[in-house]
Formats: sequence, structure tokens, C-alpha cells
Amino acid sequence: MAEQEEKLVLKPEVIKKYLTTFDYTPDRESMQFLHLILANKRIEALNNSILEAKHVTFLDLQNNNIVDVNIVSQLTGLVKLNLAKNKIKSINLFTNEENFTSLKWLDISNNKYTELVGIKCPKLEYLDISYNRLEKVSEGWTGHGNIRILKSIDNKFKNLQTFKEMGKLEELYLESNVIASLTGYENLPSLRKLHLRKNKIEKIEDELPPLDSLQYLNLRSNKVPNLEHLAKLFVYPQLRDINVLSCPIERNASSLNLLIAEVLILNPKIKRFCKTEITDQNKLEAVYLAKFRWTKEQEAKKAEEEKKRLEGEQAEDN
Repeated sequence: MAEQEEKLVLKPEVIKKYLTTFDYTPDRESMQFLHLILANKRIEALNNSILEAKHVTFLDLQNNNIVDVNIVSQLTGLVKLNLAKNKIKSINLFTNEENFTSLKWLDISNNKYTELVGIKCPKLEYLDISYNRLEKVSEGWTGHGNIRILKSIDNKFKNLQTFKEMGKLEELYLESNVIASLTGYENLPSLRKLHLRKNKIEKIEDELPPLDSLQYLNLRSNKVPNLEHLAKLFVYPQLRDINVLSCPIERNASSLNLLIAEVLILNPKIKRFCKTEITDQNKLEAVYLAKFRWTKEQEAKKAEEEKKRLEGEQAEDN
């Protein structure tokens, strides 16, 4: 078994050997080492030594034992910050509008904070808050106008009300929460991907708030019961890819091909269903199924009409 690496204690001059990527600074006026890579170093505390790299644009501190990261706010040029897998108890440093004015990418997943706060970071485009068992949301969080990708996997959110007023949000990952309803969100006009695997959704409501750009919806391992409920999803005009694997609708189907045919009858624009690309054969099977049902309905209708005609003739004879 390999010996565990010694804990890295930050001291003056120590961090210099962890600087990488010698390149122009963002203003193109000089050249510096722009990345500081301190991942997996068993660091327990940050101190002023880290300010020796005040010019860096990327700081990687993932997988350490850090509790307090407030000093990082003094690295004013940060564009990318990875704080995943630490022991951070407060993320309030991100609520100050004067901090992290250039930050575009932030990973604070797998830490110890218990509340989603009002993160500012005006240029932020990517945010990962996964694996924190989050349930509480502070009044300061009212959405974010610039985030494009948000990951909140394995938290404890019960609904989608947390995710509103996010006009640029394109991808939202909410696997393994406890969300029970596909409602509550507001003003997500750019959302293309919504990932809700392993939640508590048992039905689809009759009225759903608009998601005019939604193309992909993952409801795998929920409890969507049947086609009647699935059909309500087609209120989303751009929806082309749906996953309901391990839901009752899929588990109870006699075959996936037949279920695909049923779905295509309801919405011929679907391109992918339960991770299966729709083929010409699938489309043909849907046409045959629809024609078969129409023929059966016509036969039943004629039989009913004939029955009524015969009953009428008998009544006249009597």
C-alpha cells in the first residue's frame, strides 16, 4: 500500500512550485503563471501565502480539508475556482457583490455548508452545489441572471421553486433530490436540459409553467405512471428527448418498441426516447399501430351500427 502524501502547509515561497500555465494575463499586458493547482494536498488551512499568486485566473483546491476559504476573495482575477470536496461551512464570501467580479466557473460541491445563499458573482456561468444535502434556501437567493449551467445533485430540495428568474440558464441537473412536482419554476426561457433522475415525481400536472426551449427531460427512476401523464409533457414545444426508464410507464410496458410507437403517435417529433434513437422503423411501427387501431375502431363502429339497425328492424316487425 502506498504511503499517504504528507499534508501541505502553506508557507512563503511554497506555492510557487504549484503554479502552471505560463501565458498572457487577461489584459494582455504581461505574462504570468495563471493556474495554481493545490488539489489533493491534504491542506487544512489557507493563509496569506496564497496571496503570492494574486494574479492567477484558476485556483484548484479540490479534495483537501479546508474549512475557511474567505481569503480566496482577495484573488480578484479568478475566472475559475474549484473548492469541491473540502469542509467549507460558509459560502457567504460569494454574497458580496464586490468579490469575484471576474469569476465564471465555481465548484463548491461536497462540502459542509447547509444553506443556499444569495450568490452574486456577476459573470458566473457555471455553478456546482451538489452533494451538500442542501434543503434550506436563504432569502438572499433570488436566482441568478447569468448562470448557464447549474448542478445540484444529491441535495434535499423538495420542489423547483428555488430555480426561478434565471434567464440564461440552459442546463439544470437535479438528480437525487426529493422533488415531487414538475412545477414551481419561473422565468427559465433558455432552459434546454432538465435532469430529474431519482426524484419523487408520481404524476404530471395538467398545467405546467412554460419551458419554451426545453429539448431534453430526464425523469428516470421517478414514478411517472402511464401515457396519459407522459402526454402532458408535450406542452413543451421543443421537447425531443425524454427518459422515463425505471418508471412504471416503462416497467409495465410489454415492450420498449411498442411504447415508442405509442409515444410517436402522441408526438411524431420525438427524436430520442429512453436513450433510444428514433429510427425509420420506429416511425413505421407507429404508423402501423395507428392504422391498426383506426381499423379496429371503424370495425367496431360498423358493428355497433349494424346491431342498432337489426334491433330497429326487429322493433318494427313486432
